[in-house]
Amino acid sequence: MPAMPEVLTATRLRQPRSEVPASMTIIEAEQIEAWGVRTLPELMRFVPGMFVGHGDDENNPAVVYHASSPNVMRRLQVLVDGRSVYRAGIASVVWDDIPVALEDIQRIEVTRGPNSASWGANSFLGVINIVTRHPADTAGTRLRYRTGSQGVDDGFVSHSWQNAGTAWRVSGSVQADDGFDGANSKNSSDDQRRDSRRHGFVNFSRQQWLDNGWQWESQGAVKRGHTDIRKESYDLDPPDQDTDQAFIWNRLSREFNADHSLSVQGYWQYDHRRVQARSCAPVVGFEPALFDLYRSNPQLVNLVVQQLAPTSGSSATVQGLVGAVASGAIDAQGLQQTLNAAGYDVAVSDTDLDVLQQVLANSYNGSDFSDLSSFVCGDTDRSMYEERFDLEVQDTRRWNDQWRSVLGVNLRRDQALSTTYFDGIVNNDTYRLFGTLEYRPLYWLLLNLGGSFETEDVNGSVFSPRLAANFLLTPEQSIRLVYSEAVRSPDLLEQDPEYSIRMTGMDDNYLGITSGRYYMNQWAGARTLDREHIVSHEVGYYGRYWNPDVELDIKLYHDDLYDLISDPIALNTLRIASDTRMEIRGAEMQLGWRPVGGHWLWLNAAHTEASVELGDISGLTAKQIANKEVLELRMTPSSSLVASWHYQQKRWGMTLSHFWYDAYNDFSSNSNRYRRYEMNVRTNMRIGRFNPWVGVWFQHQISDDALVYNNQRYGVRNIGFVQIGLNL
Repeated sequence: MPAMPEVLTATRLRQPRSEVPASMTIIEAEQIEAWGVRTLPELMRFVPGMFVGHGDDENNPAVVYHASSPNVMRRLQVLVDGRSVYRAGIASVVWDDIPVALEDIQRIEVTRGPNSASWGANSFLGVINIVTRHPADTAGTRLRYRTGSQGVDDGFVSHSWQNAGTAWRVSGSVQADDGFDGANSKNSSDDQRRDSRRHGFVNFSRQQWLDNGWQWESQGAVKRGHTDIRKESYDLDPPDQDTDQAFIWNRLSREFNADHSLSVQGYWQYDHRRVQARSCAPVVGFEPALFDLYRSNPQLVNLVVQQLAPTSGSSATVQGLVGAVASGAIDAQGLQQTLNAAGYDVAVSDTDLDVLQQVLANSYNGSDFSDLSSFVCGDTDRSMYEERFDLEVQDTRRWNDQWRSVLGVNLRRDQALSTTYFDGIVNNDTYRLFGTLEYRPLYWLLLNLGGSFETEDVNGSVFSPRLAANFLLTPEQSIRLVYSEAVRSPDLLEQDPEYSIRMTGMDDNYLGITSGRYYMNQWAGARTLDREHIVSHEVGYYGRYWNPDVELDIKLYHDDLYDLISDPIALNTLRIASDTRMEIRGAEMQLGWRPVGGHWLWLNAAHTEASVELGDISGLTAKQIANKEVLELRMTPSSSLVASWHYQQKRWGMTLSHFWYDAYNDFSSNSNRYRRYEMNVRTNMRIGRFNPWVGVWFQHQISDDALVYNNQRYGVRNIGFVQIGLNL
């Protein structure tokens, strides 16, 4: 009888699946090869309760478990061999920037549920741990090239070897595609949406056994990429992102005996995003006095810059009001009454009026105030440099037949440098103590207590607990009860911003300046955000059967999320608060079945019921309220079903998959459905010592619905690619 599958991510203890206090999805290298997909997010489609969309702002794939905004993927922790790829400055995971090829992945362990108890803050809705292959397991040379629809143009090369007890692997990969075609595209050559991406990296992995019983593992990578970003109305050039990333990771580990092991892990990583574009804005917006006035009365400054600046179509009333303010012919009370009567809900103090008088007087050209309507163009730089330094020590012990434990400490410094977002450098130091205690009072009962205590410079201290009980019906079957709490810490931009746009190389303007700072800004003193919280209750069943060969997992859950930050962290957002509440409940099922030799079936289904309760909505229009409600649920299908069947012969294999999501993106009167088929066929050959292979991947979209936003559409329903490879 084969061994019971084991996992490590849920509690940091190696456990058979029936004893794990969490819902888990394990994607092995066998499935990755069978499905034939290009990217990590596409693999997440095969996880129950997960939906894969696409952000509209940063042109980044978005992976959501149950509910969240597609534009910033900030509530899932993503690890590569235990190293967090969560960005340091802006809370998000950029999938294109993870320097790991699918061919180098041994397995992906997905914890479906909060797990701050094991992995700290930001392990909020779940944890995705990508476990790479050991270099000794990939001996030789591997080559692969892929080309097809939507400009797909990918390459991969890897070589592994061993020398004097040390195993090495060096891999390189390039991926490129043209993205979506746009809302009105009619065919495959009618690409109306500028959203191409091209990214490449080289990484290495090293494993060495030392004479004193320690194992030394090292990894590192350098990466460079380019991502097209949509142009806003104020941009003359697209604000594309050119990115550079690198990391160095080392881990020393030793098993002193069968009951005691110790590991010490440390890494450094950086992320540099260069975003430069020539943009245009109203000249009056660069008046220095308006920058400070915006902090005390943003509604008034917005009104002056965006509404009262005279244009060719301005009414005589508006022009007369500007003249009255500039000349001092109206006092603060009179100005406020006039604006209120015109439908503008603003307040005006004497100090406010003094500032406006000077600003408007500066625009007088000797005959009128027409310069107020003038625009100026210049260079903007929205770049950011982020670094992380992380050190972790973990001790794992088996005390006797009843007790096991994990105890560890983690020290981390996150650092971000940006003139635009922080006006310099900001740091956040985090100190975390984590542990798990497993107790088996009876052969059929396993209790698990876990928790982490974390303190940060920026967000203070928090404790995240987990309490679980697994009732073993047999060694391969169990019922689990899980209670857990988790948090997501506001990132540096959310909690500690100094966010404003600077412009240099300005065209001639009436202020006579060549560089300036636009009046809109975000600053740390404007808000104090709480951590986002989740309280989760779960009842689950796991069963592993050998005749028939079936693996089944069922999950029933109720999650209460509160103190959510639903406001977009945009320059023009007047109020950002952690006051949204969300309730999510539902059920999930995951089934694996191998009916006969060469066949396997992967089946999962999920039903999700989610509701949002907004916090303070005073001052918001009905449209703004509706948009805010939609944001958290845009990628939440009410029901989903994924089925995949694979057939493997000695020299060839075929996989057919079907995806069905009902009522996703359901913010209008129409119930959207996302439906598609996929097929992957691969044939393996042997010519002497060479092992070439050829594969064809094909996708048919049944539904015309856009993915998330209306312009995320393909011009045709059928897309695909061909890939060829060679193993030496």
